[in-house]
Amino acid sequence: MSQARPTFQPVHRTAKMPKAHTEVDPLLDALGGRGRYQLLQYFVSKIYAFTAAFQLLNFVYVARNIPHTCGQPNNISDIFTAIDDDAFTINNSDIFYDKCSIRVVANISGDAETKQLPCLYGYSFDERKELSIISDMGIVCDRAPLKGLGQTLLIVGQGVGAAVLPIFSDRFGRRPVHLISHMIVLALGVGVAFSPTFTVFLVLRLILGLFQQGIVLTDATIGIEVFPTRYRKLVAFLSNIGWCTCHLFLPLVAYLLRDYSWRILQLGCCSVSAVIILQFFFLEESLRWLVANGNPKQIKRLLKKAARISRVDYQHVLDVYDSLHSGHEQLDTKKEQEGTLSKEQADALLTEPVVHTVDDETHSLLDFIKDKRLGLNVAVLWFIWFTDSMTYFGLYFTSDALAGDRFVNVVLLIVVQMPSSVAIYYLVDSIGRKKTCIFLHLITGFGLVGATVVRELMGNTGTGAIISTAFSCFGFFGIFGAFGALFFYTPEIFPTNIRNVGLGTSSAFSRFGGMLGPFAGLLSEYVTWAPGAVFTCCCLAATAMVIVLPETKGKELPQTLSDVKGWYVTTDDKRRMDSIAKDGDADETPGQHGL
Repeated sequence: MSQARPTFQPVHRTAKMPKAHTEVDPLLDALGGRGRYQLLQYFVSKIYAFTAAFQLLNFVYVARNIPHTCGQPNNISDIFTAIDDDAFTINNSDIFYDKCSIRVVANISGDAETKQLPCLYGYSFDERKELSIISDMGIVCDRAPLKGLGQTLLIVGQGVGAAVLPIFSDRFGRRPVHLISHMIVLALGVGVAFSPTFTVFLVLRLILGLFQQGIVLTDATIGIEVFPTRYRKLVAFLSNIGWCTCHLFLPLVAYLLRDYSWRILQLGCCSVSAVIILQFFFLEESLRWLVANGNPKQIKRLLKKAARISRVDYQHVLDVYDSLHSGHEQLDTKKEQEGTLSKEQADALLTEPVVHTVDDETHSLLDFIKDKRLGLNVAVLWFIWFTDSMTYFGLYFTSDALAGDRFVNVVLLIVVQMPSSVAIYYLVDSIGRKKTCIFLHLITGFGLVGATVVRELMGNTGTGAIISTAFSCFGFFGIFGAFGALFFYTPEIFPTNIRNVGLGTSSAFSRFGGMLGPFAGLLSEYVTWAPGAVFTCCCLAATAMVIVLPETKGKELPQTLSDVKGWYVTTDDKRRMDSIAKDGDADETPGQHGL
C-alpha cells in the first residue's frame, strides 16, 4: 500500500515572504513625488505654525514684567495712621516706596527705626499698567508666583491634548482634527484677550494648550505622509525652518504693538489664525491615511484632484492605484493555496512579484507596547522626548544668552537654532537617524558641561559670562536639532493607524519635561551647577538609549504593525531562517522569536 504523501507546509523565507502592507510611495511618485499637489498640501498645512507659535510664545510679551513700586496715598498722614505708633510722625520720618512694601524710617532719639507696610494704596508702574496682564490684574508681590501658571497650565494642556487628540486623528483622519483644533485655538485666543479675571485667563490658556497640540501633531503627521520616503529629510528641514521663521514674526508683531494694551497684542497674535481660511479650501485628507483605512471612492476622488493639480495623467495614477488594490486579492489567493501545494510550487508562487496592499490589521498603541521589543522602543522615545523638552526649556530660563531686550531675546534664540535645521538636513541621510540624534545630544551635553564648568570656575560676569554664553549656544544648537529630528523620526517608527497616537503620547511625555524645565532657575539659586548636571546626565542617558531604536533611513513609512516587526525579522531572524531553509526544516516560521 502506498503511503499517503504528507501535506507540505512551505518555509516562509525572509527574503521572499510577501509583506502585507501598502506601498503608498508608488502612488505619490505617480503624482510627481514632489509635485504641485504635494507641495500645496505641505505648505497649506504648515501655515498653522503662525497660530501655534504665536499662542505658545506670546506669553513673554503679554505677561511681561513692568517695573513698579508701591503707590502713594492721597493723604500722607494715612501712612502714619496705618502704622499706629506715636513715635512715628511726619516730621521725624522718611518714607520710601519700595517694590512690594512702604518703608518708613524714623529718627527717634538719635536712633533710626523702621516700619514696613504692604502696598496699601496700590502700585505705581513705570509704564501704563494695561500693557501687561501682570500689571493690569495685579499679579505682583505676594501674587507674583501665580504668573508662571499662565505658561505652566498651557503646557499641561498640551500634554493632555497630545495624549488624547491623536486618537481621534488616527480614527477619523488628520484633516478634521486639524481644522477643528485650529478653529478652537482661534476662538480661545480671542477669548483670552477679553478675560475679565486672571482665573478666566488661566482656564482659557489651559484649554488653548490642549487644542494647540491638535494642530501641531496632525500637521507633523501630514507633513511626513504627503511625500515619498526619499523626501523625508527635506520635510524635516523645511518644517524646522518654517517654525523658526514664524517665531521671527512674533517679536516683530510685539514690537509694532508695544504701545497698545496686552489685550490688543493678544488679538494681534490671533489675527494670524486667519490662514485657516486657506486650509478649509485647500487642505485634503492624508492619502496614506485613506489608503490605510480603505475608502476607494474617496481615494479616487482625491487622486483625480491631485493629478489635475500636479498636471499628471490621471489614468496612469489610477492604474497604479488599481494595481496596488488588486495586489491584495493576489496575496489572499496565494495564502489560500500555500497549504496544498508542493514545495516547488509553493516556492515558485512565493517568488512571483506582487504589488502589496494593506491588510485588515487594526491595532492600538497597546498592541504595539505589548511586544517587548517594540514596547522598549516606545519607552526610549518617551524618555528622550521628556529629556529634550526639559533641557530646552531649562536652557531657555537659565542661559545668559537670553538676557537683555525682550524683543531681541527671541530673535537671538532663533538665530542660534536655525543652523540646527541645516545640520539635520545633511546628517539624517548621510549618517542616519540614530547617529544624528546621538550626535546632537552629545553636542547638547558638551554645551551644558562647558557652560556649567565656566560659571563655576570663572563666575558669571565679564569673560566668564561671554564664554559660558558661547557654550550655552552649543546647547541650544544641539537640543533644538535633537527636538527637530525627533519630530520626524518618531512618526517613522509607528505604523499609520497609530502613528499620530505614537507621536502624541511622546509629545505628552515631553510636556512633563517642559513643566520641570522652568524650575531650573529656582534650583540654580541654591546649587548653581545642579541644572547643568541634571540636564547633562539626562542627555547622556538619552544618547545611550537611542542605540536600541531601529534605523528608519531609506525605509518606507510602515502601514501596519507587521511592517514594523518585519524590520526585526529581517535583521534578527535572517540567519536563522536561512539555516532552516537550508536544512529543509518546515516546523518554524519567522516572526516567532521574541516577537
